[in-house]
Amino acid sequence: MNTPFITIGRGLPGKAAVAAADASLERDLRAIIEAVGRADREGAIALATAAVRGGLEHPLALVLAAEGFEVRGEIEQALAILSRVTEMSAGQPEPWRRKGALLARVDRLEEAIQAFESALSADPNSSPALLACAAASYRLGDFEAAAQRYERALALEPDAPEALAGMASIAARSDDAALAREFATRALAIDPSHPGARLALARADSLDGKTAASELGLSALLDSTDLAPQMRIAALDLRAEIRDSADRPAEAFLDYQARNRLLEDLTWASTRVDAVERRVAQARRLARDFGSCADWGWSAAAARGAETLDIAGHVFLVGFPRSGTTLLEKVLAAHGGVVTLEEVELLVRAGGHLLKDRAGLETLSVLAPEAANACRAIYRDGVAAILGPVTGKVLVDKLPLNTIALPLVAKLFPRAKVIFAVRDPRDVVLSCFRRRFRMNSAMFEFLNLESAADYYDAVMTLAELYRAQLPIDLIEAGHEAIVADFDREIARILSFVGLDWDEAVRSFTGRSTGRNQTPSDRQLNRGLNADGVGQWRRYASELAPVLPRLEPWVRRFGYPA
Repeated sequence: MNTPFITIGRGLPGKAAVAAADASLERDLRAIIEAVGRADREGAIALATAAVRGGLEHPLALVLAAEGFEVRGEIEQALAILSRVTEMSAGQPEPWRRKGALLARVDRLEEAIQAFESALSADPNSSPALLACAAASYRLGDFEAAAQRYERALALEPDAPEALAGMASIAARSDDAALAREFATRALAIDPSHPGARLALARADSLDGKTAASELGLSALLDSTDLAPQMRIAALDLRAEIRDSADRPAEAFLDYQARNRLLEDLTWASTRVDAVERRVAQARRLARDFGSCADWGWSAAAARGAETLDIAGHVFLVGFPRSGTTLLEKVLAAHGGVVTLEEVELLVRAGGHLLKDRAGLETLSVLAPEAANACRAIYRDGVAAILGPVTGKVLVDKLPLNTIALPLVAKLFPRAKVIFAVRDPRDVVLSCFRRRFRMNSAMFEFLNLESAADYYDAVMTLAELYRAQLPIDLIEAGHEAIVADFDREIARILSFVGLDWDEAVRSFTGRSTGRNQTPSDRQLNRGLNADGVGQWRRYASELAPVLPRLEPWVRRFGYPA
């Protein structure tokens, strides 16, 4: 971590504040300032941490203490301290920028952007905040916002290599190799070793079919000992894809593994913050609790209560990540009678507390109308806030891992339809391991091949229990069948949800908003294809340790052994 010390004396309490502190804290602060003055970073952090614990409330000490917590991986403690700094340093951009940088480091990008925007409110011409905000927007897939911020940075400093490299990266990810090469070349003329520009140039080479040159450039970049983790992750990701395209799966797999280990190290602390239990453990616990309470009357009529959604139909699109849910959501969204809610945990927000333990499940099984309506109101308000009016439309709520929340569907929305997306389990697990997701406690399970297979097995086991006991109206949608016979399968699914055929569903790729929420979004922008079918065979050797775990599900869903 190479963040510089906070500037002493800029917008911080000076001698008057120091004099007002008691003698002990004043000595602590002077010792910290002396350590900073002699560039003793570790000493300053240690002194600041001890002083803050002793009651010193000074921005310099707090920032250094936060840095110490960050180094130790105690992210929430670091963020809490930085929040105190932003409160006491009103109008100062630097504390907000630091908070944003930490949030971005652990992949909490929306929060990071909010922090950077607070820094820019304090100083609209802060180049560090502009560049950091642009980089976070880029990683979030919002290329338009990223480009606007990089352009603002270039207006302030036309030869800023970071902004030029950022524009090169956006062009490369937008498949404009010529523009990417132009910006990258300008950046490298100023800073020949700039990693972002070198990565963008490698992407441009790859787009132009110069895969050997691209791989060579990436390997040289990865040999850099001081390469930042996020840049190393991006370089490994691209080199893995190049090696995969060249039909060198063993080498590609090693790069995916190395990338995932880095992601695991970076995000371990942040993905544990809100997770009381690992997602695999959660699915196993739900299966035990639900299986032991099968006689609680799940098949009894749910507490309907008052209607809270004025819609023509309600559909939950579930399954497992990388099982084809994004394809189905985009196809259905193209239908004139459909509105879709994509990747938002509204169902769990409304009733997730009822899934936290056996007592909650027992309550849910006999949910009273008043409690049911309270949960429905939370869901309804969430839909309205995101989508606005949905009157007369079929609402499709697409979130693959709502599979674990199917008891909530049964009790809160008993008239809803459920589409259960299915794909060859071996392709699913391999794809979950290979693709790079926005990190959270669920996606964290995919960073390791064994935990990805274990999670798949746990969720499918739970789904089987639910399907046997819950009164839900469910249809399976096979990804391979949709790819093989699109019109027939989509017509079958539309009929199930109560809709007629609409020719617009064939043009689903034209509905891209330009912001990629999932790895599937990027792939589907290129249209429907069978490239992903049977990919697991190329990686059969690497998948060997987890194939026995997946084999029962291969049989269950009718795929060849």
